[in-house]
Amino acid sequence: MKVMDELIELHEEHTSGLLRLCRQAGWPDYGEQELALLVQQGRFFGYQNVRGDIISCIGLFLFGRLASIGLVIVDKEYKRLGLGRRMVNACISKTDESTAIRLCATKEGLPLYEKAGFHTAGSVRKYSCHSFQPIEKQDHLDAKLTAFRKQDFQELATADLAAFGGDRSNLLQQLISTSEECVIARNNEGQLIGYGLSVQTPANLKFGPIIAPSSDVAAQFINRLAAGKQGPMRIDIPGEHTSLHDRLIEMGFQADEEPPLMLYQIKMLPDQNGHLYALISQALG
Repeated sequence: MKVMDELIELHEEHTSGLLRLCRQAGWPDYGEQELALLVQQGRFFGYQNVRGDIISCIGLFLFGRLASIGLVIVDKEYKRLGLGRRMVNACISKTDESTAIRLCATKEGLPLYEKAGFHTAGSVRKYSCHSFQPIEKQDHLDAKLTAFRKQDFQELATADLAAFGGDRSNLLQQLISTSEECVIARNNEGQLIGYGLSVQTPANLKFGPIIAPSSDVAAQFINRLAAGKQGPMRIDIPGEHTSLHDRLIEMGFQADEEPPLMLYQIKMLPDQNGHLYALISQALG
């Protein structure tokens, strides 16, 4: 069926079309609630066929000087028409020269992103768990974990900015309000040094973001957030945090895949302190 030439901006009324594409792509963590949140927080674009069906989509999320591209999907009946390339180039054109752009590439999309000017800058490791095994609490850590309170938010947002490099405060407020649990860590001086979030999706209990000063503290966040929970779990961690791998295996997680993390205008990447131990999602970082 013929494709309409115009790239259109997608809004909440297009959520059902986005959901159909996510299901076709085999991405079960995105339901209507998750997609509605993403549409509110970012800008979505796509192509329609002459019948008005959404047959491709892409999300662009702006966090100050760092942007993220995600949910790049083209309907299987409309591949090899250049729709993915046109959508990626359109998103690049909507950022300025001082903005770095990150994305996680599928194997299929890797050549497209390389041609668009993205360079591999690392990887993201996806882990899943179907039978969680708690680990012992480490009392020697200078980190006291407590439940998040509203008055903690500004410190939490400051810690997130230092770790991620972009201002996600609006998104974090939304995520915390819909999360299963949000936990913070303070050191012996009372300073907030990290936080962890769990969110229930249609397919998994997902952990992330997790901001922590070390892999040991990150593991304690996961241990706390997963305590007493049943059912499938998922976490996506930056590939450089190899020290967390062994702890995840100990807790019953298994590594599933490791897509490349790619950057556009890498020289513009804001400072990051290395404390990002788990992503919100591959789309959002």
